[in-house]
Amino acid sequence: MLDVDGHRVTAFLTNSPRWHGPALDARHRARGRCENRIKTLKNTGLGKLPFFDFHANQAWASIAALAMNLVSWLQLTTLPTGHKARGWDMKRWRYRLFATAGKLITRARRARLLIADKGPEAGTIITLQAAIAGLKTRLRRPHRRLA
Repeated sequence: MLDVDGHRVTAFLTNSPRWHGPALDARHRARGRCENRIKTLKNTGLGKLPFFDFHANQAWASIAALAMNLVSWLQLTTLPTGHKARGWDMKRWRYRLFATAGKLITRARRARLLIADKGPEAGTIITLQAAIAGLKTRLRRPHRRLA
């Protein structure tokens, strides 16, 4: 709410009688992260259900939740700490990364995505591709059996 001498002063009201200050603060902050996820989910496509049929809207909601989870996974596992794209919301991901022009080619039975080096978010896409390739090699390592 206010920054006074480098200290942030916040306040919230609750009717929880058995909680003490630090636990209430942690619970309140965790709820704030949940509210941000709900906002992201609404921006992903859950804000407007486009069909009249319940089952079609259920499929739409499942796809929206899957898309949000995939982008959250990309942010948490593939981008380095402090990268600017870790704080992007879904709309920015959609307009900056998913709308980037590229060409998919296949050579030697391998698919490759070609992106212009001077593209607006080419560095972020290259970082994502390298991190995903690193995850792939780590997951392919054979497991040692215990004797």
